[in-house]
Amino acid sequence: MSRRRLTDLAAMALAVAVATGIVFALAPRETATITVDPSTVQVDRLQVASATTNPSVLFIGDSFTAGNGSSELSYGCMAAVRLGWLCNLSAVPGTGYVSGNQFHRFVVNQYYGMSTSFVERIPRLTVQYQPDIVVLDGGRNDLSRPKDSVFEAMTTTINAARQAWPEAKIIFIRPRFLAEPGDNLGFNDAFMGQLRAAQATHGVVFIDPIQRLARNNTSALLQDDGIHPNERGELTIASALVESLTSLNLAGMP
Repeated sequence: MSRRRLTDLAAMALAVAVATGIVFALAPRETATITVDPSTVQVDRLQVASATTNPSVLFIGDSFTAGNGSSELSYGCMAAVRLGWLCNLSAVPGTGYVSGNQFHRFVVNQYYGMSTSFVERIPRLTVQYQPDIVVLDGGRNDLSRPKDSVFEAMTTTINAARQAWPEAKIIFIRPRFLAEPGDNLGFNDAFMGQLRAAQATHGVVFIDPIQRLARNNTSALLQDDGIHPNERGELTIASALVESLTSLNLAGMP
């Protein structure tokens, strides 16, 4: 990968870290050393099944996962609705498997306080949710971190999710941006193969929905920042996510 491309990726990751979005999670947000509009919030909200057998899903992610304007319009929750799942979403801008942790803290906002990485959020989420399916959707804010550190953080997060929700199916989404769906962001096939082979990831379902759009011109599917999906982009990723899950016969889970 060229130095110019690496520079572009770093800039893209920084933009994700300062982006905003409204999500299902009991807290508002901001980003690393840069103040974000206080009107933007992150909200964790539990959906109660109430005498239904529909499975519930919990998406854990970043601002890319958050949705364009509301969590109900996020690609994860739109896909969940199509699959007949109850959707819960916890997405915090700028965070990731490494980003947001004790060595990379930043102020999310005055209400939420300091950032936390995915694994650090799991204890609180365990109190709020008992999902049948847990979807880990991040890594975009970890591009500047050493890959071995990210790998270790990914396996640690997966292991923590399994311990927190031992009966839940864990799904790992391969990190990509909609702007360049074919770009693996440095998480190449060798990295992903090693992750799949790790003992901690045994039984985890790995999917790569955005890669399905690699041959498409996605420029019309992006917000003005050129990174996050707009409404059409959310719909497009939702469709790709449904295709990825149904191809693995996961639609009827658990």
